[in-house]
Amino acid sequence: MCGIGGCLGEQATPDQMKKMSVLIKHRGPDDYGEFTDKEIALFNNRLSIIDIEGGRQPIFNEDGNVVVVYNGEIYNFPELRQELEKKGHHFKTRTDTEVIAHGYEEYGTSIFPKLNGMFAIALWDRKQKRLLLVRDRVGIKPLYYSKMKDNLVFCSEMKGILAHHEISPSVNKYALYCLISLNYIPFEHTLLKDVLKVPPGHYFDSLNGVTRYWTPPALDEAHSPNMETIRRAVEESVKRQLISDVPVGSFLSGGLDTSTIVAFASKHYQGKLKTFCMGFGHEDDELEDAKLVAEHFGTDHYSMTITDKAALDLYPKMIWHSEQPKLNTYSWFVNEFASKHVKVCLSGLGGDELFFGYPTSSRFTGFKRAQQLMNLPGSSLLAVFASGRRRQILSNIRKRSDTYLSIVSPVYGRNDHQYFSSPKEEVEAYRGNLTGKVNQFFQSEASFVQQAYNAEFFTKLPDDFLSVEDAMSMAQSLENRVPLLDNDLLDTMLPVPYASNYSGGVGKVLLRQAVKDVLPRRCLEKPKQGFSLNIVEWWKTELGEEIRRIIPESKAVKKFFSVEKLKQMIPQAHESYGQVSILWHVYAFHIWHDLFIDKEQHRLGN
Repeated sequence: MCGIGGCLGEQATPDQMKKMSVLIKHRGPDDYGEFTDKEIALFNNRLSIIDIEGGRQPIFNEDGNVVVVYNGEIYNFPELRQELEKKGHHFKTRTDTEVIAHGYEEYGTSIFPKLNGMFAIALWDRKQKRLLLVRDRVGIKPLYYSKMKDNLVFCSEMKGILAHHEISPSVNKYALYCLISLNYIPFEHTLLKDVLKVPPGHYFDSLNGVTRYWTPPALDEAHSPNMETIRRAVEESVKRQLISDVPVGSFLSGGLDTSTIVAFASKHYQGKLKTFCMGFGHEDDELEDAKLVAEHFGTDHYSMTITDKAALDLYPKMIWHSEQPKLNTYSWFVNEFASKHVKVCLSGLGGDELFFGYPTSSRFTGFKRAQQLMNLPGSSLLAVFASGRRRQILSNIRKRSDTYLSIVSPVYGRNDHQYFSSPKEEVEAYRGNLTGKVNQFFQSEASFVQQAYNAEFFTKLPDDFLSVEDAMSMAQSLENRVPLLDNDLLDTMLPVPYASNYSGGVGKVLLRQAVKDVLPRRCLEKPKQGFSLNIVEWWKTELGEEIRRIIPESKAVKKFFSVEKLKQMIPQAHESYGQVSILWHVYAFHIWHDLFIDKEQHRLGN
């Protein structure tokens, strides 16, 4: 696990590499390596996990014409190495990084679909003068880049890109619209203008632009893997992801996903597995459930509780690391806690998305109701008898992408221009752009719920959940692995229709059946709770007071938002999750703007 970066162009110098690397040293405090040549420079901040002595990056192939720095883990590298050795390749290290260099030499870009892991790769082909920036299938690890007239700069975090003298940070107003509409920024955009993400399952080629290297398996309504296949895929994934030369632990909530991971990890881990759980001091905390599972599998268990005061004190630093105005940064604390005991931790992230764990969520309920209305003749005419969100959904019921966005967004299409300082026509253009991008998920013959489920998997998962989890863990120099997003599991479960995982209001049917003989009964029977704070309750505390104070005073808020509209929302905001969410994201934007636009980032970065 590491932080990487580099430049293509006249700024490709050792001095530039060091300026960038110091801003992301937290991602890899154990070692530093760099490569510079004519108009190319790469660097790596290393968090040493595998081949601690010999795995220093950059890594080269035999003749030195392929140069690699990367962030992540390739779990099937032993098999790939064996395959490449049979083809005549000679390895100098035990690290997984070297498989990428030799694999590219042997297969070219066809090596990327063969990699089972989480990764962000920068590869320089010295013969072709070609830079490749590659991101794993579902976007577990981040990778950003910016193209200028004569230069290209890339990094694991956007703050590293800001170290380039040609980058003048400014707000991407379209991305800001997306943030307020969705609570995250989907697809390739970021909140910094001219800074882009390499999309999951794609690579950026300095000679040919962005190319998809992995196409998700198509939905197959008849596909239903047997329980042994699913159980074996989950167990093998967990077993693979225990590979490490340093201690490995696991997060544990007591729910189905993390309990399944702990069950198989405790079985295959050499030593006593450490497990970690966090609560918020609420009645529905899962601390007792986690303790039960820990006792069942004999783990070395640790738990903690956080408060709104602790979150308020550290919030600017969380935003600095997340690089986005986010609410769900609370995993900072459990990652910090775990990092005191282990260097690698397994996470249950992705299980809800892959096995359909949200059957009772307001989003899914909205999807189901919309699907029923779509099958009802004349349903769009009912819009005249409705108001607010219901009217918006009904009026667009035949336009599936509009319907989806109306359900998941607190502002989309409902006079959304009134929240922003930009002209109405400009906001409408942003809305149209977002709708057009989302529309790609609504072109199949599948049901609306299935299409919405796919949209969530390929946008909200990478651009919200995985993005924040990477930032909060790497801030603590902790490597988080996600066994439930393993390649084999993706291939097994993505073709499965959501309905196969849903019965009688309960989700994850197939996973429950596959591991029913492995887990304590409580794990299988407890209702879905989720790992999240109650933002409406926190709105009533000191944190809410700070938000209410800052919004009318902030220069950044006044520049990009309608302060009068926001002030009108404040008195009744506690009655609505959506209203609190909008105001909290605006407050987070105020902090983000101070850090990344007003040049205060150096205070926190050094």
